[in-house]
Amino acid sequence: MSALRVAQDKNKGHLIAEQFLTLPSRDELPDYYEVTKLPVAFDTIEEKLQRNAYPTMTTLESDLKRLVHNAKEYNAPKSDIYEDAERIRKLVFNYMKQKNPQYAQDPNYTSFPTPIPHANGGAVRNGSMKKEEDEDMDELQSDPVARESEQPRNSAAAAVKASEPRSDRKESLAPSATTGAEDGGGGGEALVLDGLSFQDAQQRIVSYLLHYTDEEGLEIYSPFVNLPSRKLEDYYQVIRHPLSLKGVAKRCRGEHGRAPATGVSDFKTWDAFEEEVSFIWRNAQEYNDDASDMYTLANEFKDHFKSLLVEAREKVDEPAGPRIKLGGPKPKVTLNLSQHRNSPVPAGVHVDNEALARQRLMVAAGVNGNNSRPPPLSNGVARSTELRPHSSRLSGSPPSAALKSERHPGQSPALQHSIPHSQTNGMMPPPTMRPPSGSPHPSQQPPVNSSYTYTVPGLLPPIATRAYPLEQALLPTVSLATHPQLPIPNRFHIAIPPHATLAQQSTTITLPNSHYFLQICPSISKELSTGRPYKLFVTLNGVRLNQRDTKFFAETGRRTHVYEGSLMQGVNRVEVEVAASKVVDEGGKGEGLDVEKVTVYANLLKA
Repeated sequence: MSALRVAQDKNKGHLIAEQFLTLPSRDELPDYYEVTKLPVAFDTIEEKLQRNAYPTMTTLESDLKRLVHNAKEYNAPKSDIYEDAERIRKLVFNYMKQKNPQYAQDPNYTSFPTPIPHANGGAVRNGSMKKEEDEDMDELQSDPVARESEQPRNSAAAAVKASEPRSDRKESLAPSATTGAEDGGGGGEALVLDGLSFQDAQQRIVSYLLHYTDEEGLEIYSPFVNLPSRKLEDYYQVIRHPLSLKGVAKRCRGEHGRAPATGVSDFKTWDAFEEEVSFIWRNAQEYNDDASDMYTLANEFKDHFKSLLVEAREKVDEPAGPRIKLGGPKPKVTLNLSQHRNSPVPAGVHVDNEALARQRLMVAAGVNGNNSRPPPLSNGVARSTELRPHSSRLSGSPPSAALKSERHPGQSPALQHSIPHSQTNGMMPPPTMRPPSGSPHPSQQPPVNSSYTYTVPGLLPPIATRAYPLEQALLPTVSLATHPQLPIPNRFHIAIPPHATLAQQSTTITLPNSHYFLQICPSISKELSTGRPYKLFVTLNGVRLNQRDTKFFAETGRRTHVYEGSLMQGVNRVEVEVAASKVVDEGGKGEGLDVEKVTVYANLLKA
């Protein structure tokens, strides 16, 4: 009682018990006694203490609960007296959960206001008291110290849709990591990260948030310390990846289920650490109402954590891990710009030198103002035509070296039949047919000398086979299902296991028009979940999807990533691909990547 008398509201600077020391005057507030059936004040409780009228701590706590209940029932929410009553309730609860043995004896114990005496001598508890009882139960379940002495269950406070006013906290965002107690940062010390390793910095941040306190010494993030109770069945139906601060702390130590801790953090980068912790505030905001205190507290936690993370990124570097090159070697292309040296020709490619010569002559004719086509080539030799005198300079010969002039293009002596130049269209004439000879096989024609060479195409790429056992598949399962939000009674679901030998496989499904929204859930192996570097890509019609959720299964060590995507009418292409660094073998060889890919062609029917 002495501690309650001197307790202050640090925001406003007044004593919180000032309005509760004595009962109000009946003349000034006659309606108070009409509403309040069992008035209680500090002097009433202290007088009973002097008379030893409280046989147990429970009876004392009940009178204090009655005092708080009366103030809240009579005064309007957000009023000064209402907020002071809420502060008294929290201080009483934090004291009684340690001093009242009833909390340790009965795990289900919940404090309650002193019952109102009935007219016939009995006592009743009105229904409006339940709010205070629920508030204490929420705080009891969310407090890690009280829980350790009572029961090993998870807290429900993170999931309870809070409705009480946030009177004990400032409306501003949570202070930064460097804020101390003197400037409103709470009773905790500033976060120090200098000189820490990457894993120790993660553990220090989680521990800092676990024990962060406000001005009154209350651990304001206690609702996020433990997972909600399993009695909140709807919470686990809505939230697919429940997470608590203690759960993050375990993953920072490499603890999974009952297996011994590995001592190596699951988070190899600050981005991975942030992604996992973000589920704490995302879950709280998804389950609770937007106007609730829990939703607001989740926002404060989010901003506080991000401020700590900014400081951590500046002071602690990420460990240098193996880099994964997802692309193959880049081909080197060399451009030969010399006019007097031929570029190297790749093997298997035949260059038509006659065609190149014709193109050079055509370009030269255009430069010199001659729009006519150059003469055709025969057996690699140009037939001379009448050219302008200055055109000979193109070849680099002196002007006096004139070319042979012909009025009409002549036929090559090698050909027996003349073909008018107009029919060749300036191109090389087709080879002529020789007359039948006395060969015993007159129908067989000699091979035609053609400047075009056919090259047999290269072989198809080898089939992607898995170089490791089926039990070590990177994608143990890829599941596709109708999204739970769609109001459809008969939901579609398919689980695609890994192929026995191939690293890439595909399948086709057909869906009704009502199943347009899919949930894509690829599961990765235990090796990838426990630190092997990897990258996961999920695309729908060529567009990469963002991860919506993740689930870790301690029994198998596997992790399932959840993606969502909307289908279009017709055939849709869903691709799930994972690339992981190779495991170093006994010989020290481990360069390259192991890649697995699953392709699903989803045909969405028209309405």
